[in-house]
Amino acid sequence: MTTIDGFEDALREELLDAAEDAVAEHRDALAHESGDRFDAYATRHGYDIGFLADGIETSRVERRGNRVSATVSWPELTAIYEYGADPHIIRGDPYLAFTWESPPAGTRPPGAPKNVVAQEVNWGSVTGGIPEARAIRTALQVVGRAMRGEG
Repeated sequence: MTTIDGFEDALREELLDAAEDAVAEHRDALAHESGDRFDAYATRHGYDIGFLADGIETSRVERRGNRVSATVSWPELTAIYEYGADPHIIRGDPYLAFTWESPPAGTRPPGAPKNVVAQEVNWGSVTGGIPEARAIRTALQVVGRAMRGEG
């Protein structure tokens, strides 16, 4: 049997270098794809949620031993849009109340208060809740197919 000194080590390093490049490419593709999907979802539903696409963060590609990894993170509240939310009642307690301004003077009925305070809010009763965006899950499928060379 013939051996080539250092061949396996050199091959391992080449494969890990290629894996690093692929992880970085697909990490960025996932961030971009999901951001585009959140933007399209916001347009369809008239939402001002640009903070979701703008707030996507990616980590550096890390290489430890024979492993290569990177992270994509989305801002807080992303899950509400990703999975949707049915209408529901949010109840306060003695220490929690919901306050919001009434319409400006001249537009509210005579005697109406400047602020409205309530112990519970029937959230989503007018809008029917928030439909699910599926932006991240669909982006994962799209990027997964690309990683497998399917699209």
